[in-house]
Amino acid sequence: MLEYLKEIDWAEISRMVGLSLAVVAGQVIIYKMVLRLFKKIINPFILNKSHNNFSGIKFRNYMLLTPARLLHICFFISRVSMYGILLISLYISVTLLFGIYPGTRNFALALFHGLLDPFLSIIQSCIAYIPNLLRIVVVVVITRYLIKFAKIVMKEIEEKRLVIHGFYPDWAPATFNLIRFLAYAFMVILIFPLLPDSESTAFRGVSVFLGILLSLGSTTVISNVVAGLVLTYMRSFKLGDRVKVGEVIGDVVEKTPFAVRIQTNKKEIVTVPNGTLLSSNVVNYSTSGDEKHGVIIYMPVSVCYDVPWRQAVNLITEAASKTEGVLEHPAPFVLVKNLGNDASDMELNIYTNEPENQPRIFSELNKNIRDLFEANGITMTVPKLVSVH
Repeated sequence: MLEYLKEIDWAEISRMVGLSLAVVAGQVIIYKMVLRLFKKIINPFILNKSHNNFSGIKFRNYMLLTPARLLHICFFISRVSMYGILLISLYISVTLLFGIYPGTRNFALALFHGLLDPFLSIIQSCIAYIPNLLRIVVVVVITRYLIKFAKIVMKEIEEKRLVIHGFYPDWAPATFNLIRFLAYAFMVILIFPLLPDSESTAFRGVSVFLGILLSLGSTTVISNVVAGLVLTYMRSFKLGDRVKVGEVIGDVVEKTPFAVRIQTNKKEIVTVPNGTLLSSNVVNYSTSGDEKHGVIIYMPVSVCYDVPWRQAVNLITEAASKTEGVLEHPAPFVLVKNLGNDASDMELNIYTNEPENQPRIFSELNKNIRDLFEANGITMTVPKLVSVH
């Protein structure tokens, strides 16, 4: 027993115990210093800054992060950073403790490489990816400046400061949206092969899946977008125009890439998909005429055969001339459309610069025609033949 004790290197044991105690003491000191740093310095600094500098984060008119939520996020980041530093220091301390004793040095080396190797691998991957990252940055920067240049040019065309023969100002917004979409699409095509693991099977599988979803779910959407572009370049109508689509008559109040919203005389908003507009006949009352002659609108009038047709025509045109919104020049005129069994079917045509007020104009026309017919002793009742069995 005495011989065994003599063989023990007490100096080495004392050194290892001393080193262990030093590591434990250092860990305790680091723990207290980190807690003091975050609780006494960093967190009070964040709290003081929040009273003066935290106004929230806005995107246009939408408040993404309120000051209270931003403060909460800052405290969360502070708490995560504190726990992260403590865990890393504890990991290093445990590795050092295992490295002090000969029997556990291999385990210490495994712990050391378990932390260092992934870190070095990440650094090496980042360094190797720098050329592709620079290519991506160049592509993104060039794309953004091209879009900004296109926006400036289209803004100048829209505001008529830049005139290009054959290119109308109302084409500028749609053309800019098209250029922007194509630029971003081309940018994605160039960047896609430069992304990390873009050649991996998983990455390709996700890309194919997204492509299938897009192709299956966007057929109608894409057709409406294309139809919207065609309608824009056809210049069928613009915002504020009075149009007729099928049975819908109203003013165009909004044009989107997918649909057009029309406000009727009853203040109803009717949404018409662009695809439907492209396949329908669109009547634009606002561009059908000019400022001097206006646009022709018409209404049917039936007159009995016992009324002299010339007198009827004179009374109808006189009623039109008394109606507000009807132009005197060119003068209203009447067409005899059909000679029916019981009455003559006539059509009153008038010129107006107020096509959006058709319901009111037609209502006043009907009132004036009836007043003049009654004042001249003319009845508008069409006789009906009743067979007796």
